[in-house]
Amino acid sequence: MEQRKNAVLVLAVIIVMIGISIILTEQFSVAEPPRGTPGTDDPSIPGVPVTAISVSTTAVATGTMTKTPDVTISQQQAQALLDEGEIHGYSIAGITLSDRYPGKILYEFSLVPDNTSIRKTNATLFIDAETGDPYNPLQDKAGITIEQAKAKAREAFPEFTADNVRMRFNDGSQYMRSWAFELRKGEEKLVQGSLTADTGELSSYSIGITRLGRPGTPAITMDVAQQTADREIRKRNGDIRIVQTEARLDPLGMPGEKIAGKYVFVYNRVIHGIPCDNDGILVVVDSVAGNVVEYRKSWSLPEDAVALPADAVVSKETAITTVQQEAEKLYPASASSLRIVSAELRWKDFHNPDQVTPKPGSVLLAWKVLFDDETIRGWQWPVPANGWVDAKTGELLDLYYRH
Repeated sequence: MEQRKNAVLVLAVIIVMIGISIILTEQFSVAEPPRGTPGTDDPSIPGVPVTAISVSTTAVATGTMTKTPDVTISQQQAQALLDEGEIHGYSIAGITLSDRYPGKILYEFSLVPDNTSIRKTNATLFIDAETGDPYNPLQDKAGITIEQAKAKAREAFPEFTADNVRMRFNDGSQYMRSWAFELRKGEEKLVQGSLTADTGELSSYSIGITRLGRPGTPAITMDVAQQTADREIRKRNGDIRIVQTEARLDPLGMPGEKIAGKYVFVYNRVIHGIPCDNDGILVVVDSVAGNVVEYRKSWSLPEDAVALPADAVVSKETAITTVQQEAEKLYPASASSLRIVSAELRWKDFHNPDQVTPKPGSVLLAWKVLFDDETIRGWQWPVPANGWVDAKTGELLDLYYRH
């Protein structure tokens, strides 16, 4: 009898232990990587080492389960989404499916300089494994999220029916902090541009011009094109203080190629009645279709940064003489052909807004003097030289004059 009781007890213990083993196995088992997730033997990119991580749910203190993002794109798709400009001059040394940043599963591309020697240091790029968007860790510090940026890009162009918005964050290391976007329909790029990093304001965009079958002469006048440019500025900005400083017809194609060009209009921001030299808006209008094909806005100078009063002490004639004398010292043989193109008062507002905030009163009022000579006028695309003279002291601030 006693032996029977002991046998029953042993059997019960064995059953309990088997049950516990099953529970532990289910709780701590590693989920199989989803289809499309590379493993160490993934042959999609021969010769490139690949490391995979497991993607599973994680238990938290409350007993609830938080699901990590799904991997919805393959390694090959992720590689195809890398920006060509960013990977130019690099070779891919390795690819890792990484969860190093909370709430994200990323393809991490380790890049090394290739034999072209264009690049000097290694680099790392990320592609979101769920959305396919490029990821930059600094984008988490932007004022708007990538999804908000996508929505703003769509809202800026209601006339386009885009089925895809590609968005990439520029962290300021090479370009100004911004969200760079492309609105696409299938493989067709409808419009590309940029939004400010923190507010999502449209700062630039461009639309391609089809050259095939394009007529040789404009279909609209410059006056009509300027009205279009003015309307675009009001539409994007409301009423702002600007002055138009340039209007021209730029050619398309190679020199001698008979293709109707594009109208370019430059508007400078005005502070206390004086135009800024850098801050302003550029609008380009297609001379055939009549639509805006390019828009660029630079508007970063704090108004209190200008050095008041906005009154010149040094005359225009004195400023011109100062620039001429210095220019003649550089190229004495060209002195007789030197010609003054223009001389105008400007706020000398050159700074990188991501790195420098000008102090109050630090931006000088200056005469900007443009000039050329026989050598410059003989260039295929002549660009005038320039000199800057402090409008209060008469000091030569800058001179750019090269042959």
